[in-house]
Amino acid sequence: MAERLAVPCDPAPIHAMLERACGGQLDSRRSDGRRASTLTTSGIPFEASVSGGCGELAPALRYVTETATQETEFASRVSAQLAAIPDLVAWLPNGDESVSDMLRSFVATLYPEPARVSARHRFATWLGVVHHAGAPNHAARLKIYGNLKLVPGALHRLCELWPGFVGLVSVPEGEKLIKPVGAAIEVDALGNVNHKVYLRARPHDVGVPMKLVRYFGDAAWEVLSELVRCGVDAAELHEHDFMVCCARSTGAPEFGLYLAPRQDDELTRIVRELASRHHGTTHGVDALSLAADACGATWRYSLVGMGFSADRGIDKLNVYGIPAWSAA
Repeated sequence: MAERLAVPCDPAPIHAMLERACGGQLDSRRSDGRRASTLTTSGIPFEASVSGGCGELAPALRYVTETATQETEFASRVSAQLAAIPDLVAWLPNGDESVSDMLRSFVATLYPEPARVSARHRFATWLGVVHHAGAPNHAARLKIYGNLKLVPGALHRLCELWPGFVGLVSVPEGEKLIKPVGAAIEVDALGNVNHKVYLRARPHDVGVPMKLVRYFGDAAWEVLSELVRCGVDAAELHEHDFMVCCARSTGAPEFGLYLAPRQDDELTRIVRELASRHHGTTHGVDALSLAADACGATWRYSLVGMGFSADRGIDKLNVYGIPAWSAA
């Protein structure tokens, strides 16, 4: 992918970080036949993406993966995932023990007693890595995702420790259609910290688009409208799976709205139209599918997300996808 995207980064840190982040395991199934990871519908613990906006494609290689997917106990997965953090932080230009401690504390805050979480819960943490032309010999960003649904009070505990999470969620606590489901903390090459909360909307409910606009205003309206302009049927918006990302780093809070296709839908046409409008080219999204072809796999776009700011309107487009190999 780095070659197809023409990202001028040293291959060594790319290979080393992926190997450590996934623990050398990219199988889509566990030994018991269950999905290895809940990150993707196929079970493969790997999802790649491209990003850009305002007519430009970012020169970056981006992916999310998961460590210890073959572990069957929740606590053992968390332990392995915590052990991976210092090794990955070391690839950041300013990665040191304090950064490792912060990321590990984030995980411990979500799961104070991992051994008490049932083994049936699969999602503990995912790891997001970005390699960028601005840091060719290092990682440009490292992100830890966590589950807000497993241990009661998780978001409240995060807010107590990190002011960056405070006030990110504008949805009332009793809202049924849109609920917080995940959180993430991200560190970039300069040491800046980004705090993120993810909310998921209930699919197949006609009230969802209205509720998105009610809680997130013009930002949600503009993104929903752009999806329709690029080919999503307005009458069937509610049939899709929507996720909201509310984020805060050093400036004002940021908003992003993501759409996942229905099970049998194909996003290629919509993705290419969005990329033409917001990346100024389809080179990035095409590079993902071409990289999969080169490895004997097919490519499925799994998610599209757009960011909105008051001064620039829709200023970011992220496109995600996963490779799939034939079982034959």
